[in-house]
Amino acid sequence: MEALISSGIILSFFGCFLLLALLLQLVTLSLRRRWYALLGERSWIMLAAPGTVVHETGHALFCLLFRHKILEMKLFSPAPDGTMGLVDHSWDPKSFYQRTGNFFIGTGPIITGSCVIALLTVFLMPEVWEELELPEVYSVSDLWAALFSQLCRMVRTFFSVRVWNKWQTWVWVVSTLLIGSHVTLSREDLKNALRGIWLIPVTVLIFDFAVIWYCNPGKLLLEYGSGYLVCTLAVLIFIILILGSFTLLLHLPVFQESAPEKKSARRRTPGR
Repeated sequence: MEALISSGIILSFFGCFLLLALLLQLVTLSLRRRWYALLGERSWIMLAAPGTVVHETGHALFCLLFRHKILEMKLFSPAPDGTMGLVDHSWDPKSFYQRTGNFFIGTGPIITGSCVIALLTVFLMPEVWEELELPEVYSVSDLWAALFSQLCRMVRTFFSVRVWNKWQTWVWVVSTLLIGSHVTLSREDLKNALRGIWLIPVTVLIFDFAVIWYCNPGKLLLEYGSGYLVCTLAVLIFIILILGSFTLLLHLPVFQESAPEKKSARRRTPGR
């Protein structure tokens, strides 16, 4: 029973990130479609390079981490079928570790894209990043209160005059738009992620049953990891809010479409 409770705590932490990843997927997909409609196909391809490189690098990094063999990799190579980049990889179906890695390989662009935007915030808008503090969390109510407080401070600082008077902020905006519009996952990415997602709770259960006699991983995570969870969630929600604000802004009547909206480009990470 103690192992089951511990697994429930760990999976709850994981579930928070999964829900935010889903929300980020929806926001960035809308942003990407709007960018494509406004810029047209040729301009979109020219501006897609930074985001595509980050996207495909996310796939490739987790391929290496989970010992998948990369058969072919194109960080930026626009094709007539709309494909902007490609990471083709193979794995051993008998390997539990490699099969689990399919989830992280499929969702890799969300992880790397969020990390790159977070790093850009550190260097280009340190005022916003400095609002993050490691809170002391003793209950669920403390967690939500700390999360709301940190998020409010970050948003308030982001929209302050002292931030927007700096040229670094405008560089951050352009970079975030170019990278954020490619955080979204293609249908093949999602299909690849589903191959390994069901193995994650199995892995957590096996791990907890194996070490519960020595320590309680869930309790340790709740005691020492809640503060880090608050900070990480605050950063992810902040990114979602900013990208969502950009999406709404681009839907204002002042932005007229320069080309008919077409089906967004897809990326593939097929397994063999």
